[in-house]
Amino acid sequence: MASHKLLARYAGAVVLILMAGWSSSALADREIDRERFREGWAAAARGDQTTTLDAIQSLNDYPLRPYLEFELLRQRVGRVPEVVMEQFLARHRDWSFADSLTRSWLRSLARQRQYEVLARHAGDSSDPVVQCHLARADLDAGRLNGLADRARDLWLVGGSQVSDCDPLFDWWRRNGNLVPDLAWQRFHLALDAGETAVASYLRRYLDADQKYWADLWLAMNDRPWPTLRQARQWTDHEQARLIVKRGLDRLASDDWERAREGWAMLDSHFSWSVEDKARIARRIALFQAVAMDPDALVAIDALPSDQIDQQMLEWRARAAMAQADWQGVLDSIAAMDLREQGRGRWRYWRGRALAALNRPEALVAYASLAGEANYYGFLAATALGQDLNLCVEELDVDPDIQRRLMRDPRFERALELHHVGLSWHARRTWAGFARRMDQAELHQAALLAAGQGWHDRAISALGNAGTMRAYPWRFPLIEKGQVTAEARRWNVDPALVYGLMRAESAMQSDALSPAGARGLLQLMPATATLVARRNGLTYGSQADLMNPRVNIPLGIAHLAELQDRYNGEWIHVAAAYNAGAGAVDRWLDSRPLNEPDVWLETLPYYETRDYVPRVLAFATIYEWQLGRSPGVLTANVRPGSASPAFSCAP
Repeated sequence: MASHKLLARYAGAVVLILMAGWSSSALADREIDRERFREGWAAAARGDQTTTLDAIQSLNDYPLRPYLEFELLRQRVGRVPEVVMEQFLARHRDWSFADSLTRSWLRSLARQRQYEVLARHAGDSSDPVVQCHLARADLDAGRLNGLADRARDLWLVGGSQVSDCDPLFDWWRRNGNLVPDLAWQRFHLALDAGETAVASYLRRYLDADQKYWADLWLAMNDRPWPTLRQARQWTDHEQARLIVKRGLDRLASDDWERAREGWAMLDSHFSWSVEDKARIARRIALFQAVAMDPDALVAIDALPSDQIDQQMLEWRARAAMAQADWQGVLDSIAAMDLREQGRGRWRYWRGRALAALNRPEALVAYASLAGEANYYGFLAATALGQDLNLCVEELDVDPDIQRRLMRDPRFERALELHHVGLSWHARRTWAGFARRMDQAELHQAALLAAGQGWHDRAISALGNAGTMRAYPWRFPLIEKGQVTAEARRWNVDPALVYGLMRAESAMQSDALSPAGARGLLQLMPATATLVARRNGLTYGSQADLMNPRVNIPLGIAHLAELQDRYNGEWIHVAAAYNAGAGAVDRWLDSRPLNEPDVWLETLPYYETRDYVPRVLAFATIYEWQLGRSPGVLTANVRPGSASPAFSCAP
């Protein structure tokens, strides 16, 4: 049975389970309640408390009613009686809004200086706003025992502290507690946190000797190469050596050749310990290998043995494969610990090196991996001329477990939150509940989530259950009509679109990354604006990117542009989608253009090194989902190989 038909069959069964015990009138009432809730939630967002109250009063038995109550309490947090807030939080302590409402309430009490109430409820709060106000309460009451130590602990952080702490810190400083050595400690905390503005501010509290060194620390942080050159004039001092080490560390990652030049200048100028010399040499050799310098192997092999750890062995292997030194690759892998040697990545590269050396053991190495349904397993099977192994695990509906799940108020709440569009709350609620599920419950939860189109939770549940071969649910064909049409329009392989979509968002249409990328194909608003302008596509605002009808055409058009830019080489397309076209252009200019798998393995960004294989493996599974023979890997990673088929060999 085709995978999409299989999924549709189970989705239909899930719907029946969900409807069991519900009359048609009850289902209609639930839809009415959902609409009332959405109206109340939108009113709350506008600050329309009257309409929100009306919605609350009309939703007596609706499971999400407390979310509207939460919004009202949050908006009125400074005027809510203690007993009302205390009781509400006690009733909803495990709800997704509890932490944020508690924090807002405690901060409100603190800033209104309701210190007696705050002290009763602050508990173990680590919020600096709360802690500073509790300390201020003791200061106001003259309870000074231990207060200076509390103020010091609040002050001694790498970044700027909240302004609520200023009165406490003013008292602390006036009483002579801010001594230069303490400021010196915080100066280094700020540097380590990258807070150079805070470090510069703290300079005023240092003594003359510390200010001298602080200026050198700041100069090395901002201008490492010129400052390293000036370091030839410095006296041999512990602080000078620490500053030089920091400068060499920073410079090595950006320009290892200058770092090596700086080290040559300063090696004999200071009395370095044996450990310092080894660590500095290691740092430079590491980034020499990352840059694929031909002499990197010599530099690595010159290091003391205690500096050659797993990271260094991996880069030794990559530097060797870039030079087609396949014996060097084997030697590097053999020096890794057994657990690392057992990982799919290094099992593949061991087979690859053995094959390049025409060693018969290559067949055994590949065969040990070829049954695995992942990037390295697929490549090993292709190298052996075998079919790709894809054995599907079917999930059967268990009505009893599904009914039990649906009767649990937390699970019902998670599904209902997803249904009304409160995605963050839905996922947080799901996560709290899913931690307690066993494998059978995770399977049924995945079916229920998939039945409601909540695919990223189905994917998550099956991953947590260790059920990696439930491919129809782990790799759903969502928005198939639109993906197929847009892929045809822009001449992009739909399997590759799906593979990238699955890697980017786990099929979560409202996914939002920390960097601000949005939607199924994780587009940045600025990129969407340019792609829309160049291709005459519809795009209004960043909120539109959460709509698949906008996100998919823009994302596929962007992929088509990258495809044209990189002549259809999808390892470059996917790498550019992840790291940016500028980074890929630099890599194409500065790194050996070896065979595709070697080029990909030697990329300097670990995220992109893992991302592109994941996209290609996912795209291969989507070829199966689309009823096609596998061709993505042979076309993009092993060109010239015979095209395999899919088969199942348990």
